[in-house]
Amino acid sequence: MINALDFDNNIKLKFTFVASKLKNMTVIADKTRLLIDSCLDSDMFNIVCGSDPDLNINYFKTTGRPFAYWIGFENDPMNLESELIKKGLTTEETEWAMSAPLQNFTYSIEHDIRTVQSRKEIEDLITVMNAIMPPNERAAIQSFFTQAAPHLMGKSDLVYYVGYVDKKPMALASIFCDSKLGSIFDVIVLPEFRGQGWGKAMTAKSMLEIKGRGLSFAILTATNDAKFLYKHLGFEEIKTMKVYK
Repeated sequence: MINALDFDNNIKLKFTFVASKLKNMTVIADKTRLLIDSCLDSDMFNIVCGSDPDLNINYFKTTGRPFAYWIGFENDPMNLESELIKKGLTTEETEWAMSAPLQNFTYSIEHDIRTVQSRKEIEDLITVMNAIMPPNERAAIQSFFTQAAPHLMGKSDLVYYVGYVDKKPMALASIFCDSKLGSIFDVIVLPEFRGQGWGKAMTAKSMLEIKGRGLSFAILTATNDAKFLYKHLGFEEIKTMKVYK
């Protein structure tokens, strides 16, 4: 089994990966909190983790930007969730933290899945993400990935994959690797292509890439609907996490 603190560290490093490289974005990290302010009007990219809700919430009240407050990390205080509820935050999102061993994992990839390594593939990534997100999120998604592009191409700890049918981008996944673990994020399949094995193929592709980097475990956070798929690929639940907004 993996160490829960290693899980937490990987997830937080992924959260900060892009923002820490861009001068117009802010990352505040200390013993009590992690705060990422992308300067974009989207809680996809403005993220908080930490034990001082007053400090964190007040920061984003000052900016007027939406944010997502992630809880479920090992060092979170027991009363953090009740404090967030008292302050008027709500959640409709529970995520199951899961891990899978990779030593014996094999899978034959028969789908057209490409590593994002060009500006055209960055635009394809944006196309897939915008297709499932509300219209008010699309400008932020375009801006974030356009700015992030130089740090996603070439050799990178954060890598995206796009799936294609007849050259049309229609599926997405990403991995983030540190020295101990590889995490899988952003597994997306457009509605008209669901039920054709794309979700499993995108996840398996990500697992194989993590294994290819010499890492023994893959981790992810899954919605309730996706848990069944991931269990078929060898993932087991570690703990639950929640996102408050």
